[in-house]
Amino acid sequence: MPTKIQDKCRQCSKLSVESAIARHGTEGDGCWVGELCHKRRTYYKKRDLYNRNRRLKYQGDKESVKQLESITIPSVPAVIVYFYRGRKDEPLHALSVELWVGQQRRATREPVHTLGWKEANVREYILSAIASFSQQYEVSISGVTATVELKPSLCPLEPCPLKVEEIN
Repeated sequence: MPTKIQDKCRQCSKLSVESAIARHGTEGDGCWVGELCHKRRTYYKKRDLYNRNRRLKYQGDKESVKQLESITIPSVPAVIVYFYRGRKDEPLHALSVELWVGQQRRATREPVHTLGWKEANVREYILSAIASFSQQYEVSISGVTATVELKPSLCPLEPCPLKVEEIN
């Protein structure tokens, strides 16, 4: 039976490598174990992709897997939404939306703070971004393809309420 996902490691995988080592290395809580942690971080980041590939492998026979490997990559539009929050049950700090077509990023809606937004406001913002991407690039987009969760401490916006500034 597989081991249970460690929430601490899953949260750590959202951090950059430098901040993860600073937080969990010798100067932090001391749980950083070098290569093992790098492997766990990679696994937690790519877990959905690994599981999808595993399901495809077991659904079909070996021939269909070989056919999947030889298929060229289609240029399908994909919308990725970046949520800046610690956990799914925490309030959303900020969000960003990107349009990818094939292997190229075509457009980005810069991150915006979502302090005080309700779920309907977030949904409306995402749908308006999808509509503007569809119109601007003349592509048919069915909805959000993927979501990525990032720690609020990685918020690129300035000024940010999480980053305390001295007021003189």
